[in-house]
Amino acid sequence: MFNTIGIISKPNDPVSKGTADELCAFLEERGVGVVEGRELISEQADLIIVVGGDGSILNTARTFVDNNIPILGINLGRLGFLADVSAGKMFDIVSQVLEGEFTKEERCLLSCQIEQDGQVVHQSVALNDAVINRQDALKMIEFDVYIDGKFVNNQRADGLIITTPTGSTAYALSSGGPIMHPGVNAIGLVSICPHTMSHRPLLVPGGSEVVVRIKESSEGVSVHIDGQESFPILPGQEVRVRQHGGFIHLLHPKNYDYFEIIRSKLHWGSKLS
Repeated sequence: MFNTIGIISKPNDPVSKGTADELCAFLEERGVGVVEGRELISEQADLIIVVGGDGSILNTARTFVDNNIPILGINLGRLGFLADVSAGKMFDIVSQVLEGEFTKEERCLLSCQIEQDGQVVHQSVALNDAVINRQDALKMIEFDVYIDGKFVNNQRADGLIITTPTGSTAYALSSGGPIMHPGVNAIGLVSICPHTMSHRPLLVPGGSEVVVRIKESSEGVSVHIDGQESFPILPGQEVRVRQHGGFIHLLHPKNYDYFEIIRSKLHWGSKLS
């Protein structure tokens, strides 16, 4: 089913590189082509296998979202929300995937751009979230929020998390946001320590456009993409966020159970010892 597989390992990680090499040898023994590197993967791969963890998948998703190549994650540590195949089961699960036995899941991303006077200053995509806050100072920022051109509110807070359903179990969850099933078509807005007791997280339809306008009094503000990239926002600039036009497709074992992963990661139902 898959003739050429792109292999991505975690940079500067000997364990990840060693596991990736074992996987390459395993695939080549079965007559499956293997490629590495962004250009070759973009041009030739019909499946990407990421050997690392959720962070590696976030980076891979942003890089290859417009290539429409499905992604399978091999987790070398604890069970991940995205990389849910353990290294010990890697060969068995990959064999099943090569035979067409897997669960395929579509995940949306966010398109995030910084604008000034109607001109785009920077643009990027996020699988988890776009976080607007101060990078170096523990001070509140002030901003206005608009949804589809309509004013929502003015906020003074430590920041704002704009999240996909995938990102709802990341920083947004730690900040009091709701868990969104990956199949939900929505965008979440979760304030970070807002300076009001009445503010609550807000979910809007997935087709909404969110605009955050940074007030002139707020300096040193940045937007952080998936916790891996950051870009400065100058006073008077605004951040425009909407769903990205493309999706990524994650492959899981055929018995994949989202709620089982949630129970494991969040220790639902665990008894105190």
